[in-house]
Amino acid sequence: MRKTLSTVLLGLGLLSPACKKHDGTSAPGVIVERGAYATAPAAEATGGGAAAAGSAAAPTATAAAHGPSGVRAGEWDDNANYRDYVRWLADAPRELARLDVADRQFIVVEDRDGKPVPNCPVAITGGQGSTSLVTMASGRAIVFPRAMGLAGGSIRATATCAHATASASLVTTQLDNVLRLKLDQPRDLPARRTVDLAFVLDTTGSMGEEIAAVKTTIQSVATTLATDQTDVRIGLVEYKDRTDPEVTRTYPFSADLQTFSASVARLSAGGGGDMPEDMHAGLAAALDKLEWRATAVARMIVVIADAPPHLDYTDERDFADAARRAASRGIKLYTVSASGMDQVGQLVMRQLAQFTGASNMFVLRGGAGPDSVGGGDPASACGGTHASYASGKLDRLILDKLAAELAAVDGDPLAIAGRGQDENAKPCDQRLVRAM
Repeated sequence: MRKTLSTVLLGLGLLSPACKKHDGTSAPGVIVERGAYATAPAAEATGGGAAAAGSAAAPTATAAAHGPSGVRAGEWDDNANYRDYVRWLADAPRELARLDVADRQFIVVEDRDGKPVPNCPVAITGGQGSTSLVTMASGRAIVFPRAMGLAGGSIRATATCAHATASASLVTTQLDNVLRLKLDQPRDLPARRTVDLAFVLDTTGSMGEEIAAVKTTIQSVATTLATDQTDVRIGLVEYKDRTDPEVTRTYPFSADLQTFSASVARLSAGGGGDMPEDMHAGLAAALDKLEWRATAVARMIVVIADAPPHLDYTDERDFADAARRAASRGIKLYTVSASGMDQVGQLVMRQLAQFTGASNMFVLRGGAGPDSVGGGDPASACGGTHASYASGKLDRLILDKLAAELAAVDGDPLAIAGRGQDENAKPCDQRLVRAM
């Protein structure tokens, strides 16, 4: 009899708050990278930016709310409010705003019946460059011509899937154009919707305050995922820093929940030292060492951290590279900024999420505003005041993201939040994305 996902991360006793180092041993099937490098000086923090209309405050993730009610969290969807996001990025130092997301465009792949086609490879050329993307559950791919080396004023895209091919060209000098590629065959999807969900987790000692809350969150997500209509696998990458005996440890995707639970049972918080950690190594491990299914209608990574990556580690692929590679494979990078995340970390996390069509969540203490230190939830986003984030339980937010991905497979691929106008600027009854 199939087990429920509640056994996946049993206890995620996952992360014991005890600050101890690993003993260097590995569970079967676990991939470990070790490091013994000196830690370079921490990168300097940079300023935040605007997201709510008429405001200029970036979300300050302060601390997790503990207790039976779960982790309180807020969410920023920087594609739904793209224009505010671009203004915010413009104020950030160029060495930190590494992804030029100007001139956003959309590609939509539909089958002969107008249904979205997920997992469809799309080859794109433009200017002197070329790239490839894979459509997400919605049948869409987001194109950022400058960041993808496609500058030149136009692109040509070719979708090849479902035993068919469709090609067309698009002028990219106007923001938010949509290139529709319609195949002459019906889409071919498995009867059970397949989902690959990976967690990339900072397990350094500084995460001790969040461990109990994160454990509850992941357990709640795991308990709800498996149904007769879905085929779910979960994987996990933990990362620390180069001063630790192990930089990363990879727990491969598994639908054998009992085995997976045993594999992650020994995780603990410990190590680290300075503020930045080797997040880049964790992202690389998730993309390169986890075996993602090409048939999965939803491929998601949830990155949970309370410190920025080491931007001074110049001998490894950085977060911008991770975002490009994830987008090229149709993997969304949802990010969760835990307590103490500085402004550099917020900038990195929001870029990872926005570039891959995901959103950034942040753990709250006492309130729900980006700069809140108390006072409870904000006024409704559809009222006299509004904010460009959603507030709710972290586990609920993550489950909502997964549910939205699965629903998008049968949704309208042209219903694109933030296309033409930020959702925050629309009347309440016209919004595609609202505060939850």
